[in-house]
Amino acid sequence: MMKLAKKQKVEPKLDAQPSAGKVLAGGARQDCIAFVADNVTHDMVSATCQQLFGKSQVRDGGSREALEYLSAGSAPKVLIVDITDATKPLNALLPIIAAFIDDTKVVAIGTINDIEFYREAIDAGVADYLVKPVTSKVLTASIQRIVAPTTAATEDRKIIGVLGARGGVGGTLVSVNIAWLLAEQMRKPTTLIDLDLWHGTVALALDIEPTRGLREALEHPTRIDSLFISSACAKFGDRMHVMASEEAVDDDVHFEAGAITLLIDQVRRQSDYIVIDVPRSSPRARTRVMNSATDLVLVTDLTLASLRDVLRIQQQVQILAPNAHVFVVANRVGSKDAALPREEFERALGRKVDLILHEDLKAAQHAASAGKPLAAVAPSSKTAAALKDLVSRFGQQKQERRRWMPWRRRTA
Repeated sequence: MMKLAKKQKVEPKLDAQPSAGKVLAGGARQDCIAFVADNVTHDMVSATCQQLFGKSQVRDGGSREALEYLSAGSAPKVLIVDITDATKPLNALLPIIAAFIDDTKVVAIGTINDIEFYREAIDAGVADYLVKPVTSKVLTASIQRIVAPTTAATEDRKIIGVLGARGGVGGTLVSVNIAWLLAEQMRKPTTLIDLDLWHGTVALALDIEPTRGLREALEHPTRIDSLFISSACAKFGDRMHVMASEEAVDDDVHFEAGAITLLIDQVRRQSDYIVIDVPRSSPRARTRVMNSATDLVLVTDLTLASLRDVLRIQQQVQILAPNAHVFVVANRVGSKDAALPREEFERALGRKVDLILHEDLKAAQHAASAGKPLAAVAPSSKTAAALKDLVSRFGQQKQERRRWMPWRRRTA
């Protein structure tokens, strides 16, 4: 545990005056209460809260004072607590988390700069953890991210996870074309994320340079904010941004699955649609995407092996994403490799296939050579028409939602 420099005595300060540009509405319940242990952080938090909240208080103290307040008073909408006073910061946070009501968001501030501690704090229920020295910009970005906007425009934003049943079934082809059509045909700000850091082919398919931005975001989630996202993305056209890496195959990249959730939350603030190409080789990444997704596209071919794996994925979807719209896309239909007729495949699957993509080698080769989406180079092809039909369905309520379980399970 790092030792803190001896601080000067801080006189308790109360900041309750309203100001313009608030992110939270006023009311009987406090918007934000902060307990801060040093003068510099106190002044910064006070100034930031005055800009963001209608009713706020910034008090001298730390985890002990925060717990005492929660034991005697009502929980605020946002609680900022300095945990540098605790010898065991995580243990100090647990009773605070247990004391507040479900919709209170806790932002912890401390001196431990360690991803393991960050993960443990997030898993325990903390909305965010910031490392001192904290700037007003960092605190503002954190609060704006965790206080979920309730406007219809934000609620309409979609997170589309694309999962291939097996390697080679065309998951990346579908991801790339969905994202491009949303950006170019629907004219919506769209971000395409390739979560396969080693073998992903999104950057290759679009003939763009992969960047280290995605790896940096996942390895250092505390750096994620709007400016970081903007610098980490490659631009493809006017409205489409791409996050894709190409790490060395022998490079052991370590990141926590929780960083994916933080990344999605931040990107969602900047894009109407997020399309995520989900690798089969990362079960924890797949779990996190399913937890966040509004729509899931399961890409398969009509083989026995793919049928088995789609059935497995569907079981996971039932538990992790009971309210997501699920689309099953059969690709490479007509290929000599297909072992099952469509009717037999659907009967065994227990549902209809939503979309059929017939094998079109000529269009696929043209797209690969041009480094562009198939829908861009062969817009009149049957494959492009089918993909346009799929894109038109996103956000529609025609498909019945399957409520397999009435809750979402918290995952590691």
